[in-house]
Amino acid sequence: MKKYDLLSDEQLAVLAKTDTFALETLLERYKKAVKSTARQYFLAVGEEEDLIQEGTIGLFKAINTFDGVSAFKNYAFTCIKSGIISAVRKSTSDKNKPLLYYVPIGAEGDEDKNSIIKDEAIDPEEEYINSEAAREFMDRIKVALSDYEYGILTLYLDGYSYIEIAKMKDKNPKSVDNAVQRIRKKIAKVR
Repeated sequence: MKKYDLLSDEQLAVLAKTDTFALETLLERYKKAVKSTARQYFLAVGEEEDLIQEGTIGLFKAINTFDGVSAFKNYAFTCIKSGIISAVRKSTSDKNKPLLYYVPIGAEGDEDKNSIIKDEAIDPEEEYINSEAAREFMDRIKVALSDYEYGILTLYLDGYSYIEIAKMKDKNPKSVDNAVQRIRKKIAKVR
């Protein structure tokens, strides 16, 4: 599998259509991106793992439909996000009206570089209002959390595991887990 590590994403995407090892290498490269994207959304009738699965399906679609001409990274991120947003929209459709609506939670300063998603028309006004609401929500979260908790949240949203965060913060994983539990409770009150 070493030879695959040297190939570009574009080369792997072309090979992945017929080569299992190329597919596995590409999936491993984008695993953290899928998790990070999924953590920015809330699924009213599911869990984070469901969103990760939808993002992974989006990545598979990106690999299967990649034309080899454009940059694979941008295309993959668009397909990942599109898959996740479609799942969120399905969960908040009219038949699920009583359920909660999603709120994207991104780290402060995260700007959506791929705001136009293929096959989905997004109203610019709605997009602006949603981005403003997300910024205000993050501001309220920042006020509600301690500096330590906000630092943990930022790393968690960036896709780091409890163990990785614990190493970065020079804490034990249980301390990080406790902080995440406190963060969840505080965020639930902020809504």
